[in-house]
Amino acid sequence: MPLEPFGAQDQLEIASLGTEFALTEIIGAVAGYWLDTKLGTLPWCLVGGVLVGFALGLMRIVTVARNANKKKHGRS
Repeated sequence: MPLEPFGAQDQLEIASLGTEFALTEIIGAVAGYWLDTKLGTLPWCLVGGVLVGFALGLMRIVTVARNANKKKHGRS
């Protein structure tokens, strides 16, 4: 099955997903670093924050992809 070209709305959604993914990782890293400075456990909370940010960003991408697939195939 050939891929259809992306429309302007699709391109905007893809770009916003990339931004959201990057922001979740940055927020996780900053929160982990802040927690590390309070607890004196550098770099463990930082690593944990990056991993949590990565997981949340990935979950967001999978959710959007599932919703797009349902919309494309006419499922509710």
